[in-house]
Amino acid sequence: MVMKDSIKPLVAILFWALAVYLAYLAGPWKREEDASKMPPGMHDSMFHMHQPLHPDGKVTMQGQFHLELVAEEDGTHRLWLSNAFRQEINPAGFNGQLTVEPVEGDAQHASFEQVGRSFELVARTAPVKGQAWLTVSGKLGEVTGLEDVKFFWDYEIEALGLRPPLGLDPMVPRSPDNALTSDKINLGRELFFDGDMSADGTVSCATCHLPERAFTDTNTIAVGIGGHKGRRNVPTALNSAYLNSFSWDGRSESLERYVLGPILGDDEMGNSNEAEVVASLKAVYGTRMQQAFDAPLSLDTIAKALACYQRSLFSGDSDFDRYEAGLKDAISLPAQRGRALFFGKVACGRCHVPPLFSDRGFHNLGVGWSDSGESDSGRFQVTNDDNDRGAFKTPSLRDVSRTAPYMHDGSLATLHDVVQYYNQGGIENPHLDSRIKPLGLVESEVKDLVAFLKTLDGRFEAASKETVQDR
Repeated sequence: MVMKDSIKPLVAILFWALAVYLAYLAGPWKREEDASKMPPGMHDSMFHMHQPLHPDGKVTMQGQFHLELVAEEDGTHRLWLSNAFRQEINPAGFNGQLTVEPVEGDAQHASFEQVGRSFELVARTAPVKGQAWLTVSGKLGEVTGLEDVKFFWDYEIEALGLRPPLGLDPMVPRSPDNALTSDKINLGRELFFDGDMSADGTVSCATCHLPERAFTDTNTIAVGIGGHKGRRNVPTALNSAYLNSFSWDGRSESLERYVLGPILGDDEMGNSNEAEVVASLKAVYGTRMQQAFDAPLSLDTIAKALACYQRSLFSGDSDFDRYEAGLKDAISLPAQRGRALFFGKVACGRCHVPPLFSDRGFHNLGVGWSDSGESDSGRFQVTNDDNDRGAFKTPSLRDVSRTAPYMHDGSLATLHDVVQYYNQGGIENPHLDSRIKPLGLVESEVKDLVAFLKTLDGRFEAASKETVQDR
């Protein structure tokens, strides 16, 4: 009895050591069934789970569940979970069994049991086409870890066959009141390239957002109807689905609100009111808009269609993404040195955070600053917070070599100019971000950084013009 009590601390230590080992070495869940035997119309997807196994949050488990999505002819979806999985956590591996059973309505229930841990999953299709909820709960032995944890899992993108490419987050944010459908995306695409969106029929969204220029243009600042010039450089429309604010100052929190600005802007499309826009578009789009939104053509449905199209524009699978995925000859040696500088000595990655290479925050870099008070005040125009004077949104660096000129005012012509600007420490002003300091880079390091930035160009051509169809 004494001997048994004496080994209890050792057993506890070994238990937690095993828990840590499993947490760090847990590999992906692999579906053992033959994919060719799956029902037609099925789409492979992945649900990522990252939850603490220990109440103090120090031990983390990472797992991936492979799920299969079936699109029914009536517009509903159901979830298929393969009934056998294998988790590779050591050379021998542990086998676990995932069983699926129907529950009330259109929900499905699944339970997974393996070596003292269990999980329960419930998948429900929502009343709106292309949406679902996935609830996950579970426990590890007697240690609370996943109790009553709920997740929202969205598969609109998967259902439309618009899977984000390599390098982008597979869990694409969604609009709560504007679900993606093929009809909406295709309407938005047509509107995007239609000059009749403007008052005189000469300016479309694509006038400034050219697909071949990564949905930007070559102008320093935007040029709209009648040659009227705006104040800021045109941002890319690529990967817009991942953003939580729009415009250089973040004035719009949704794409739906953001796209209204150019439509009614005096120096962009020049429309004076909603009636003018609807009148010019009703004959071509009225019937299809009613079918897609179950609502008549209006600024609201126009904005929603344009937003859906832009949410379908992904750019990834860059040389950088392939390098990170293990293809070590995907980028050159200078680019590899630039990568080391970017994430190391220069610390560009503090603000340009992968996978978008943006922290989605706002920073004052001194660009365009004038002590006379005539400079663009940026984020301050939205927040009225003096700390935000001269601060602008961190742009994504994906496809950056295609989007020259650079910065919110288009004042820097080349990537070399941009790196040199940071190298000198920006322009001193009372609100300069504290992280902007001279970098001390030599010319060879500047060139290496430029070489790395060019590896961020993605492959997006197919997404920009093709008609989307439900699968």
